[in-house]
Amino acid sequence: MAKSQLTFKKKETAKKKLQKKQEKQERRESNKANNDKGKSLEEMFAYVDEFGNISSTPPTQTYKFKEEDLHRPVVSEDDYLYGKVSYYNETGHYGFIRDNESGETVYFNDNLAGMVLKLNQKVKYKSRRSKQGNQISEVEIIL
Repeated sequence: MAKSQLTFKKKETAKKKLQKKQEKQERRESNKANNDKGKSLEEMFAYVDEFGNISSTPPTQTYKFKEEDLHRPVVSEDDYLYGKVSYYNETGHYGFIRDNESGETVYFNDNLAGMVLKLNQKVKYKSRRSKQGNQISEVEIIL
């Protein structure tokens, strides 16, 4: 009679296949046990308190938003901001001004500025919010 042709490698691959099947079956069973289907809508809610903590219980006290809480603060148009040119691209004729107090950057180009600004030049400017971000509306060079 001929000997069985099962080699070590064939036995190992068969073991690995069996092990993968068992792991897959275990994952299926755990997914069935942890399934959210069939839960009521209220059980799936998550609540956030005024400090940003998430909980599963509804808050005891509701917070009423005021309309002024929802609006961004408006920068007064009469106030000039002070900063300096932190970046300037000579080939593209654009750059950024960094505010001295807040450290925020504001975009400008030569057409918006009406003049050519240079790197590290101190300026007094007004900015406005646009779709692309903050950009200057007026600028003056400080000597």
